[in-house]
Amino acid sequence: MFFDKKNITENGYKQLFDEAFPNMSEEERYSRKGASFAISAYLRSIVTSEAPFQKWLKGDKTAMTDEEKRGALLFFGKLNCKSCHNQQNLGSMQFAALGLKDLYENGGLKTSVKDRRNLGRGGFTGKAEDMYKFRVPQLYNLGDSGPYFHGSSKQTLEDVVDYFNNGIQENYNVPASQISNFLRPLGMTKQEKSDLTTFLRTGLRDPNLKRYVPETVISKMCFPNNDQKSKEDMGCN
Repeated sequence: MFFDKKNITENGYKQLFDEAFPNMSEEERYSRKGASFAISAYLRSIVTSEAPFQKWLKGDKTAMTDEEKRGALLFFGKLNCKSCHNQQNLGSMQFAALGLKDLYENGGLKTSVKDRRNLGRGGFTGKAEDMYKFRVPQLYNLGDSGPYFHGSSKQTLEDVVDYFNNGIQENYNVPASQISNFLRPLGMTKQEKSDLTTFLRTGLRDPNLKRYVPETVISKMCFPNNDQKSKEDMGCN
């Protein structure tokens, strides 16, 4: 949808935008900026709470498999992944440089070696200490959201675990002085890598996120997709 006052009004959203953003100018409120705020607010309402690890923490000692438990012990113990992934969502507000390849090297469109986004936080703050550092992500339902890292350089969770286990940067445009101390060979065995991957893929996966999907939308448009092919496939007029 093209976001302007006419379209927002015609599709029934004007009152909601007015109630949600009373202090925003109309020019911004009925624009992509207002829409991005609305979408972001919705996304923040999607909270994982039914992953096996969360059920285990709440007292259900049967919620996790033995392999998931072994992976959790590695994550919080031997490997000390919690040093970075230390908030409730197993992410944090920390920023770290891991020396990964950039998006232009992995088929990204409208990007290049000169893209300031390659610099991570430093591309926006301009501070030397922020260069090439990216925010530590949350980990719930991570298995459903590949490819991984800022440059989409890893396709699977196995690739992610292998990268951390090897502990060798792949992008030498990133100065060694910026690389996180956490990136070092971890010496995991084949079984340990499998256990950790299983904990990340299934132990942290809430299988019921569809509970947040609305059945209909105010606009009455075909949902969740409104392009012509989707309309035909779903029998939605």
